[in-house]
Amino acid sequence: MQYTVIAKLIMEKGVDNVTIPETIKFQALTEAGYMLFKENNYEESAKAFAKANNVQELLQAGDWLYQQGRFKDSAYYYQFLKDTKRIESCAHSCMNNGYPQEAKLLFTVLDNKNMLSFLNENFGI
Repeated sequence: MQYTVIAKLIMEKGVDNVTIPETIKFQALTEAGYMLFKENNYEESAKAFAKANNVQELLQAGDWLYQQGRFKDSAYYYQFLKDTKRIESCAHSCMNNGYPQEAKLLFTVLDNKNMLSFLNENFGI
């Protein structure tokens, strides 16, 4: 790991609170994403991969978590993708497994007003 110190700073301050020079942005944020993933901080890990524009890691992490039945956690990664099939599948899995907030997040990304209305009527969100 080449940018361990910067990755730790990102972890400490939060992905949204650190400005990274463009020349090292991809690598530093990717390293932070790996470290955050290992600490089970999936929401921040996904933000780091997204800010790095590392679609491959978003896919791999989201798919791995989804296959483990960790739909809530995979939602954090899928929200940044343009893969509507993955997002929709995860949104329904979240809804059916007791994670309506994450389902709402994904249905919002999809701009699925019918499902957002359904969530509001049935889950109050």
